Amino acid sequence: MIAAALEKSTRWNIVTDNNGRHLDLDAKGMAALPAPDKTRFYNAVHEQARWNFQYLFGNFPIYDSYHGGKLEKGVIYNLFEFLNGPIFLGFMRKVIDDRKIKFADAQATKYEAGHFLTEHDDGIGGKRRRCAYVLNFTREWRTDWGGLLQFHNADGHVDEAFMPRFNALNILKVPQKHSVSVVAPFAGAARYSITGWLRAGADPNRKGAKA
Repeated sequence: MIAAALEKSTRWNIVTDNNGRHLDLDAKGMAALPAPDKTRFYNAVHEQARWNFQYLFGNFPIYDSYHGGKLEKGVIYNLFEFLNGPIFLGFMRKVIDDRKIKFADAQATKYEAGHFLTEHDDGIGGKRRRCAYVLNFTREWRTDWGGLLQFHNADGHVDEAFMPRFNALNILKVPQKHSVSVVAPFAGAARYSITGWLRAGADPNRKGAKA
């Protein structure tokens, strides 16, 4: 049901970074751009990615939509409430041995040909992120298609890499260097997941929450 909801969604943004500023771009609008404008856009994205942090993928902001009253009730709505319920949060506190976890944020992601996420560690001041999670909803995938969740060591080598296997949960403590490898131009599907961070302290958008 969740995979079907992601596959049928038409509310995707294209997200990227512009010199440290996050950009949310309408996916349909981007697809309709004239070819020269697309070329300039991708050239700028790739130029930044060459030596600096960069990303490019489809995104639907579940956390922001839920708290903004814009998320329709249904499969994704129910999943977000489950992620912030006692069963999931209690399970995650035990798995990573961290009682400070209080709530989860979430986004849906869609990686298509050419999409990627360069090396980073998820550590952002003030966010109080304890760990990241990835719920994979890609029905069929091949390692050759890229889109691998990669873990990096201090020497820059990839210690481990995980294919987006359907119905698998990936967990990584923050901070930890990782990336998502470029999706190949010949990939036969889109890579769908719901990702986010388990965070300490009160949810700033939930009324009555206590730290």
